[in-house]
Amino acid sequence: MRDPQYSDEALLQLIARRDVNALETLYDRHARTTYSLISRIVREAAIADELLQDTFLQVWRKAGEFRGEGSAAAWLWRIARNKSLDQLRRQKARPQPIATTLVDEQYSWSTPITANATVEQTTERALARQRLRQALSDLPIEQRMCVELAYFEGMTQYEIANYVGIPVGTVKTRIRLGIEKLERMLRAAGLEVEDVEP
Repeated sequence: MRDPQYSDEALLQLIARRDVNALETLYDRHARTTYSLISRIVREAAIADELLQDTFLQVWRKAGEFRGEGSAAAWLWRIARNKSLDQLRRQKARPQPIATTLVDEQYSWSTPITANATVEQTTERALARQRLRQALSDLPIEQRMCVELAYFEGMTQYEIANYVGIPVGTVKTRIRLGIEKLERMLRAAGLEVEDVEP
């Protein structure tokens, strides 16, 4: 069953007939990106793990309801996104910032200290990265997600639209508004955007 010849859509048809191997194959293909999407919204690893399992449980239960409007991956990510936003609404809280170490791992913001870098330069870079992290966490979640997917994951606007399940025009608007807000926040903190090395 773990054959790449099966499309995601074909896997959903098999899952609807209760094929466990098809579910495992779909999970293997999409668990990582689905978890990434969930963790960007809820910002807490334990909750993200739980929501990932809930998402694939719903796929197991509802695979027969997939009608082929859009890709199977987009359908899966929409389930994950909706579950994540529902979780935030239940908590009645804004997303919490990711722990610094996780952010550094995820975005490779831990620039290694080179032999040529002075203590002052290294400190300035660390402070700039910290201000960028703070500015990102202050963006509305919809804008932050699009900006992060574009600039840190290297996704195109079309890929983001498919990933999040929104129109491309909406992605463009959210990225533009997010970048404008980031620039204003960083300038207010005494930084030029070029000073920050993500």
